[in-house]
Amino acid sequence: MINDEEFGYVHINTGGKKLSDEEVEEAKEFLRSKKIERIIKKSDESHRRVMESKITDRTKM
Repeated sequence: MINDEEFGYVHINTGGKKLSDEEVEEAKEFLRSKKIERIIKKSDESHRRVMESKITDRTKM
């Protein structure tokens, strides 16, 4: 779990293992990376397409 000013609250599923300070810093670097920005952008675009599709007009959510 990361809970700080930069990221707010971020839960990382570790299966009960406590992350070392080094592992937490590695996770923060990943969250700052361009790769995660691309993943989020791709996910947002996919979600937008689904919400605009006719499928959601017939589907209860």
